[in-house]
Amino acid sequence: MTRIYLGLGANLGDREANLRRAVELLAASCEIIAVSSLYQSRALVPDGSPPGPDYLNAAVEAETELPAADLLHAAKEVERALGREPAERWAPRPIDVDILLYGDRIIDTAELSVPHPRMAERAFVLVPLAELAPDLPHPGLGRTAGELAAEANLDGLEHLRGPEWRVASVVSDRGIRT
Repeated sequence: MTRIYLGLGANLGDREANLRRAVELLAASCEIIAVSSLYQSRALVPDGSPPGPDYLNAAVEAETELPAADLLHAAKEVERALGREPAERWAPRPIDVDILLYGDRIIDTAELSVPHPRMAERAFVLVPLAELAPDLPHPGLGRTAGELAAEANLDGLEHLRGPEWRVASVVSDRGIRT
């Protein structure tokens, strides 16, 4: 089993329900260990573009036997199941599932880059990740999630509620860490 960390985001439809359903669907390919609190963040858009709806964000800690490429395909299938359609990079979406970390591996293929290439720049990724695993080292930077989160620009990031928002039925017997 490989310990993985996923980032979830949704800014269309019933955002919280989309995140809950994504966790449920991900449980088919992963053993869910922990789910972070729920955060709201402003949509990222390129300069000059109108902002999209705010995102709800969370992080998931899990274990999987899937190779990284198969995990990516499983994540994309979850996105399709929740109504995500191909669109431009900055377009609003009902769900976004990103592989943040896959064990301590660095993966750089045409299809997948792990650690997620922009995670160290994004408070909406770092803060939920650091909540789950503050001492987790970033394989490429040699700094922990907690250290990176402490230096992140928190403008536009709001903590909405603790991990009680998640779906308890998909969490492993070890329970959710908060």
